[in-house]
Amino acid sequence: MSTQLKGGFTTEHPRLDRIPQFDPRSRDFPLTAEVAPKPLRSYTWNYRGYDPKLNQGVEGACVGHGWGNDLACYPVPVPGVNNAFARDRIYKPAQYIDEWPGEDYDGTSVLAGAKVVKNQLGLINGYSWCFSLNDVLLALGYRGPVVLGVNWYENMFDTDSNGFIHVSGDAAGGHCILARGVNIKNKTVLLRNSWGPDWGINGGDCLMAWSDLERLLSEDGEGCVPTGRKLTT
Repeated sequence: MSTQLKGGFTTEHPRLDRIPQFDPRSRDFPLTAEVAPKPLRSYTWNYRGYDPKLNQGVEGACVGHGWGNDLACYPVPVPGVNNAFARDRIYKPAQYIDEWPGEDYDGTSVLAGAKVVKNQLGLINGYSWCFSLNDVLLALGYRGPVVLGVNWYENMFDTDSNGFIHVSGDAAGGHCILARGVNIKNKTVLLRNSWGPDWGINGGDCLMAWSDLERLLSEDGEGCVPTGRKLTT
């Protein structure tokens, strides 16, 4: 049974509710304006002391949980982030302010989530955008985690024996997921999903090859990087 999303979008998978919404003004806030060109480096942003291991269940609230995973992670971890916080304080308000009318539909955008975290929660001063694979890798190496909004494919629902997800199979919908690490030698990124601690590896993580991420970014994908992180609302 299809799930009706905002803006006339539909998905066969209720956990996939990220809707692409590109504001041309985002071009004025590229990551490269915040981080001078530097050599790529390997780095992982960890959950130290408190790891929420978020689980959106079957609800289409991935944007709220993707932003929740970001807020709970270093470099400035916000305490107390849990499933209710992700759903009620990020996802639901984002539905209210996004460009699509009504709240009786699933789905919202990464941009709407960013606006809530900045303007309503006051946990960041702003946000920059990644328009290429190199931008994402540069952000992961020097700035912090990256909230990704990407297309999702059937063979990405489960990891392989090495913890990888692969971009293959039929298109299934759109998903929001957090990139929190990069390995230059292996040309991989480390992602944190919001499908609970039993999914993937290390309590909710997975790996992805750079080539797959580059493809997803080219398909109306986006990467959002908070600036001026704060601890309190």
